[in-house]
Amino acid sequence: MNIEIEKKDVFDALHRMSANWGVKLQAAELVASTQDDEERILPLWRDSVAELSGLLSPFSEVFDSGDSVVFILDMPTNWKSSCMNNLVAQCKAFLSNALFARWMDAVKPDSAALYRSLNKNFVAAIEHLLSLRTKSERTV
Repeated sequence: MNIEIEKKDVFDALHRMSANWGVKLQAAELVASTQDDEERILPLWRDSVAELSGLLSPFSEVFDSGDSVVFILDMPTNWKSSCMNNLVAQCKAFLSNALFARWMDAVKPDSAALYRSLNKNFVAAIEHLLSLRTKSERTV
């Protein structure tokens, strides 16, 4: 099973979230990220991917093609595979949020704590989804 996350999708989420925060803080020029910031964002992306990789590491290998990151999962045979779509969504949300928290650390550190704390919820959800197993059926 693979989880593939497009870098563009996560970067687009970062741009949307930072623009929204910039408006709320009345500091759009300081907070909002743009495509021109990609060189500043790439190291933050790599750190966020490494963090997610560490979370998935008991079950996966990671490959970064440049345009996307792929986690190749080696799950136990009794893992509840019906949770895969939810796991992918949680991983995408984790990456987007982790990247945004790192961006805010760089541009407005006092506002980053909220997003770092939110990532604890994504970590808990991912760990829970990874732990789900199907019940074995007894034959009579």
